[in-house]
Amino acid sequence: MNNVNSTQGEHTVHVDGLDLWYRVRGKGPVLVVQPPGWGIGVEVYEQTFSPLERDFTLVYFDPRGSGKSQAPANATDLNVGCFVEDLEALRVHLGLDSFALLGHSHGGLIALNYAITYQRYLSHLLPVEAQLVGDLKHGRDVQNEEQRIFSELVKDASFAEAMKFFQAAGSFGALFQLKSDSEFSTFLARIMPLYLKNSDHAPNLQEYVRTHKLSLTALIETASSDERFPVADRLETIKVPTLILNGRYDIFCTAARASIVQERIPGSKLAVFENSGHFPWVEEPDVFFATVTSFLNSKS
Repeated sequence: MNNVNSTQGEHTVHVDGLDLWYRVRGKGPVLVVQPPGWGIGVEVYEQTFSPLERDFTLVYFDPRGSGKSQAPANATDLNVGCFVEDLEALRVHLGLDSFALLGHSHGGLIALNYAITYQRYLSHLLPVEAQLVGDLKHGRDVQNEEQRIFSELVKDASFAEAMKFFQAAGSFGALFQLKSDSEFSTFLARIMPLYLKNSDHAPNLQEYVRTHKLSLTALIETASSDERFPVADRLETIKVPTLILNGRYDIFCTAARASIVQERIPGSKLAVFENSGHFPWVEEPDVFFATVTSFLNSKS
């Protein structure tokens, strides 16, 4: 039974003592959008995924501690394991026997962990620029490809400036020295060109992170606990129809490593967007949404 189609609009579900926010839009088979758990919330996807709402019922879900969802009293309960169980509770709440799951970046790590534990409920799995935990045992060919991509990107002045700031600050380690949510937003805005092939797309994303509350607590807690939820050595157990989507120019969740993931998930497919970084639906929207739609309409 898929009764979510009759629940358009925004709602809350009470899970583990917390009120978690979600919104339902569109029509057709259900696609749940799993954002990162580190504090950015789901609204950035709401603002950009509307083309999919013509063919699918999208469920946008704020993880605990992000966006409009309540944060736990104990900050250590902000971790992938809790996010997976929250997603499962949402499925039960919505009465879904089967649904498609799309997870972006850290949300991809959550989606992969969900698939390993609860894949019997998934019709399709779509990890997009998925963050990975565990040893992929990649070799020199992968390292050479990643260096080639970086060498191209650094020719862009905006990318080079953002990288200079990022390295001077101490890379992602600098995030643990930040003191407030607003400092976190400012830091992410400064490095946003690193997530894109074409830095012309950066201003809109920078405006989003500057004007929306990001949770520094969620970031620190997830970063501190992610290693407890590895997926690299368990990818072979995923039997769900899977489409891995990756931008060729993503320097953080690279296409070269995504190809190893595709090799490990039986029967999975890989779509690489040749003119995109970490946000392929922003940089190549037509081909991205057409690819997702075609896959979701397929039987395998």
